[in-house]
Amino acid sequence: MKFAKLSRPWQRVFELAWLSFCEGSKAIGAVITDENGEIISEGRNRIWEGCIPNPAVWHAEVEAVRNLDVLRYPNVKSYTLYAGLEPCPMCMGTLVMGHIRNVVIGAPDDYGGAMSLMQHHPFLARKNVEVTFEKEEYGHMQRAFQTLWELVYHGEDERLPRKLADFSVYNKVGVEAAKKLLADGFLRERKFAEISAGEVFDALAERFMPEK
Repeated sequence: MKFAKLSRPWQRVFELAWLSFCEGSKAIGAVITDENGEIISEGRNRIWEGCIPNPAVWHAEVEAVRNLDVLRYPNVKSYTLYAGLEPCPMCMGTLVMGHIRNVVIGAPDDYGGAMSLMQHHPFLARKNVEVTFEKEEYGHMQRAFQTLWELVYHGEDERLPRKLADFSVYNKVGVEAAKKLLADGFLRERKFAEISAGEVFDALAERFMPEK
């Protein structure tokens, strides 16, 4: 798995995730593509950047839907949202009300993911949102980026073991790769902003190891 071989939407998702990491926010990105697969909107997590009065709601998927220019791009129901992490209840509601009907997800989220609600609520079920989870390597990578963020910015937080256990439900490989990357000193020599998302991605991919 190499960054250069990813589709452009997924490259951008991880570029946005790394940008959020560098800015101190959670490493989560999202993009929206048109019928031809061209990126027409994007968003990233900014909850630690204080750019709005209540940054707790500044999630990647919400930002991507909010940034979509529906006058320029009116065929919203034919577009696809790519999300690094399974959308939470707020993001799920936003994409439904924003008329997004195709969602592709990197990592499932047992703790905060809400896409299963589509099957249980009559209003949501009628929207016929098609949800696709990518193969597990994408989930491993997304959780690796998130694990890096947790370890670098919140390594002393008493809630960290619980968070990493949650990440490990489906993507323990990614969690362990991130731990190894830090132990190897990959982020020690240079400023975060001097490292590209592709470099981080490929370095993590090299450390993906099967569970024993």
